[in-house]
Amino acid sequence: MKNKKQVLGSMNSQGGILISVLLAVFLCSLLLLNVLTAYHQTTDLVVRTKNLYEARIAKELFLADYPNLKEKEDDWSFNKGEITYQTEANEVKVTVKIKKKKYHFYEKISTSISSE
Repeated sequence: MKNKKQVLGSMNSQGGILISVLLAVFLCSLLLLNVLTAYHQTTDLVVRTKNLYEARIAKELFLADYPNLKEKEDDWSFNKGEITYQTEANEVKVTVKIKKKKYHFYEKISTSISSE
C-alpha cells in the first residue's frame, strides 16, 4: 500500500511543470513585446525629431535670404521638401513640408539697424 501512494504522489508532482513552463513562455513573450514596443517608439521619435530639425534648418536658411525677397508670397523647393511663405503686417508665416508632414513657423519681421 505504501508503494502505491508514493507512485501516485510522484505522478501528481509531474503535472505542475506544465504550469511553470506556460508561465515562463508567457513572461518571455511579455518581455519581448515590451522590448519591441520600446524599439518602435524610439525609432519613431528619432524620425520625427530628425524631420523637425530639418524643417527648422530649412526655415533658418530661408530667413537668411528673406530680407532680399520682394514678393509677399512664394514657394521654394529644396532637396528635402518645400517651403511656402506668406508675409503679413509684421509677421512672416513659413510652412515647411517634409515627407507629407507640415511644420508651421511664425516669425516677426524686425528691421534692425546695425552701426559698424
